[in-house]
Amino acid sequence: MQHFLGAMRATSLQTSVARSFLTESTAETWAPEQRTIVYEDASRPTSGTTVSVDLQGSASLDDRGQWVGEPSREDRTLTFGMQQEDGEWRIATLPNALIVPLTWLEARFQRADLYFLDPSSRILVPTPVFVPSGEQLAARLVNALLEGPPDTLAGVVDSALGDAGPGTTVEVSSSGLASIRMTGTEGAPEALTEPMVAQLAWTLRQVPSVVRIRVLVDDVALRVPDGGADFAVGAGQRYTPDVAGADAGLYGLVGDQVVEVDGAATEPVAGTEELLGTGVRRLSVDLFGTRVAAQVADGSVVVVPLDDPAAPTTRIPAEGVARLSWDFAGRLWIADGNDGARLRVVSSGTVTPLNAPDLGGQRLTAMTVSRDGSRLVAVIGPSGAQRVVVSRVRYDERGGVADVVEPAQDLAVDTLGLTVLDVGWRSATEVVVLSRLDDTLVQLQRAPVDGSPGADDDTTLLMSDAERLVTSTAPGTPLLLVGPDVVEEYDGARLVASEASAAGLTYPG
Repeated sequence: MQHFLGAMRATSLQTSVARSFLTESTAETWAPEQRTIVYEDASRPTSGTTVSVDLQGSASLDDRGQWVGEPSREDRTLTFGMQQEDGEWRIATLPNALIVPLTWLEARFQRADLYFLDPSSRILVPTPVFVPSGEQLAARLVNALLEGPPDTLAGVVDSALGDAGPGTTVEVSSSGLASIRMTGTEGAPEALTEPMVAQLAWTLRQVPSVVRIRVLVDDVALRVPDGGADFAVGAGQRYTPDVAGADAGLYGLVGDQVVEVDGAATEPVAGTEELLGTGVRRLSVDLFGTRVAAQVADGSVVVVPLDDPAAPTTRIPAEGVARLSWDFAGRLWIADGNDGARLRVVSSGTVTPLNAPDLGGQRLTAMTVSRDGSRLVAVIGPSGAQRVVVSRVRYDERGGVADVVEPAQDLAVDTLGLTVLDVGWRSATEVVVLSRLDDTLVQLQRAPVDGSPGADDDTTLLMSDAERLVTSTAPGTPLLLVGPDVVEEYDGARLVASEASAAGLTYPG
């Protein structure tokens, strides 16, 4: 059995040697491409006609290479049925899975993203996957993308691309032209739409050798929106998960006055005068700098429109500290409550309670929603037993928020013995978590949003009295750590004092 497990670690990613340990009939039907089981350590196999192996630190990936997380009990203890064939003991029953150490996966696979669309087809939503490194990277990404999102994410993400035909191939020329050739594809479009171009461009720009892309169906090139036969990998920028046209400014408070912060200078934000004298406790600005949400002294959340003086102000009752977050569609997400959190979404002035059993009723320390509106990350649980979890958000046919997909998935964040203080987005697929070790030390830990383990250097210890993070996915925006009396910038190597003098600092979103 140990030799069989070792054979699956073949450098060339082929399973012919592993199949030689199986009975003839099992070798023909075994389908390791269906999923991958990874583990940190494995017990010595038992002996007998049924052999079992206990896996420690195991997790699973689906057939796309998407991290699924903690496996079932059956996948933690693998069972192999043995049978004699031609005088030798061979494996007759086993899981349809590639079973390899996590270190092997990290050495031979690379992280990449498949770019799907939100249900309204207005913004790209990246789905992290592990794909084998090498010359076939472009083909593997395209075929995984054409497979579409899994059924479990219906209403969460969508795709403008049709199903791949049985003969879909990808060839990259020496000049960098990636030709996606489909044959036998029923219902293929006669031309590519902008969302189709965006999905393919963003997915294939991760392949360094690809410069331009062409899609052919039965050797006929599909026209792109500008009338050409191919398009650049830089196409589709208006669908960026960072949100095209988003404000990258820094905002804060001088007393109750909302200000825009530029170094040590501050400029009052016009239209926020009605917040003066309300005792603003918490501030949040939408992604386009057109609306401000503030929790005021009486506990309520006040939403002030800045782009339309005639638009009414919305006041929403809240309990305890309200965590506020905006997405690309102008929806305001509110998590409030003391020891029993509740979630609500405000869209066009309408407040909708959000059904999220895994989060509601929990003690909630922090909450933030991705700019594309597809993921909600929260710090939940009592002190000493906190968890950092991500939930996917489902939308109905009209684009309204329907519910949160259960169960919430734990992120690979070390919280043992720590007090988790805050969490914020640093990219569309990565968050950073702030935790306190003692009176003088804090920990910053970057975590992939799919729940997979990050790199060894993703954790940093810093001397700081920070209590809060100020983060943004906008390029070039510094990561800020805010304490009772100081604001510090972290550049990835060291902390430096920030010139920002306002309170309640926040980036849009």
